[in-house]
Order: sequence, then C-alpha cells, then structure tokens
Amino acid sequence: MKKHIIPAVLLILALVLTSCSAGSPAEKKEISMYDLCAAMKNAGANLADMSYASSEDENAEELLSAIADFDYEKVESFFILYATDGSKSADEIVVVSAKDSAYTGEMTALLRNHLEYRTSLYKTYGPEQVPKLEKAKVFSEGSLAVFIAADDAPQIQNAFYTFING
Repeated sequence: MKKHIIPAVLLILALVLTSCSAGSPAEKKEISMYDLCAAMKNAGANLADMSYASSEDENAEELLSAIADFDYEKVESFFILYATDGSKSADEIVVVSAKDSAYTGEMTALLRNHLEYRTSLYKTYGPEQVPKLEKAKVFSEGSLAVFIAADDAPQIQNAFYTFING
C-alpha cells in the first residue's frame, strides 16, 4: 500500500506545480514605468503638450491624490501624463501599479470615478473635450490600473499591451 501512496502523492504534487499559472504579463516581470510611459506617449500622435509626474517625485503621494483618493500604502508606483494646459485639452494618461493585484480592482474603480469627475468638469468648462472623455479607456491588467483620455486612446492602449507583453 505504501508503495502506491508515495508515487501517487508525488504525481499529484507534480501536477499541482506544473498547472500553476504565472499570472498576467504585468505580474510576470518587472515593469519600467518610465519606459511604459514613453511607449504610451509615443503612440499618441495627437497628444497635447504633456507634463509628467510619477512615484519618483518628492511629493508623489500628493500628486497621485490629485487624481483620486488612493490608499498610497497599496501603490507600488505610478505615472501621470497630463495636458500642460488643461483648459485646452483633456488629454491624460494614468498608470498605477498596485503592490498586490488584489488591489487593482479598487484602483481601477477610482480611475473610473476620476473619469466621471473629469467628464462633468469638462461639460461645464470645455464641452469640446467631452467626446474624448466619452471614448476614454479605463482598464486593468495584472497589478496595473490604467486610464487613457486621448484622441489616440486605442493606439495608446495597444502600445500598453505591446509593452507589457513584449
């Protein structure tokens, strides 16, 4: 009986170990937020003049709080590209990397709230920008939550996926 139990346990262990998934590409490898930002910005041929903020900035937590009320303890890193002259353009790209992918849903919801806020703001102060916001992309991949408001949002989203899968 013992002769059959040990091989059976080893077989089950081998099956369990080989069936484990490594997760999404965003969880498999270290993502350079700076390089991801550059790839996404380069894909936006029609982006306005953009300013940059990131988790590397001295006042990073304060900068991210301008987007939404993120629990900064759950944030690994982030970058924000935003139109330098926000009165003329609603262009904005935000990528937030969660310390644990379990937080990604919460962060994506905060980015959806940010989109709703921006849309209501531009309905009053820049109605010509509203169609851009209505076509904005808010999504997640692995531990990354993403917001893209730009005329080139589909191309920028493709650049995101190309980068993280590359």
